[in-house]
Amino acid sequence: MKAKETLITLLALLAIGLTSYWAYRYERRPDPHLCAICNRSLHPGMSYRLETRSGRTESVCCPRCGMHYTLQHAGEVQRAWAVDLDSGELIPAQSAYYDEGGEVEYCTHGEQSVQRGPEGVSVRGYDRCLPTLVAFKTRVEADAYQKQHGGRVLDYAQAVESVRAQ
Repeated sequence: MKAKETLITLLALLAIGLTSYWAYRYERRPDPHLCAICNRSLHPGMSYRLETRSGRTESVCCPRCGMHYTLQHAGEVQRAWAVDLDSGELIPAQSAYYDEGGEVEYCTHGEQSVQRGPEGVSVRGYDRCLPTLVAFKTRVEADAYQKQHGGRVLDYAQAVESVRAQ
């Protein structure tokens, strides 16, 4: 009787161990090359980083996506950094200047707003990443980009308000 109980215990432990291994091995982990919010590819000059209260750091595709997350999860984001489009340098999001609505759509590059399929036509009516929001370290850089690509230059508070209004 003791041998039977021991065998059952060992089989149960083996089953638990195999299940744990399988769950760990095949667990879906976030791809570090994709936005943690919308799963689009990260563009080197557009990324935005968020540090949460738990100390976790998330990379997202663009400032607009990161600001959406910050607004939707009030109090969870402790710090945010934008990537300066010109230098690729991380800068505090609050001190950056942003060009909104320029002609270059970094996040949606290559995606068509109208798609045709067998079931009909699909038109993208809303996109979290549009209008494009591009970060710069200085107002001079933002103004130069705006002259070349259009849009309007905003400080951090204005950019957040624009995202909130969307």
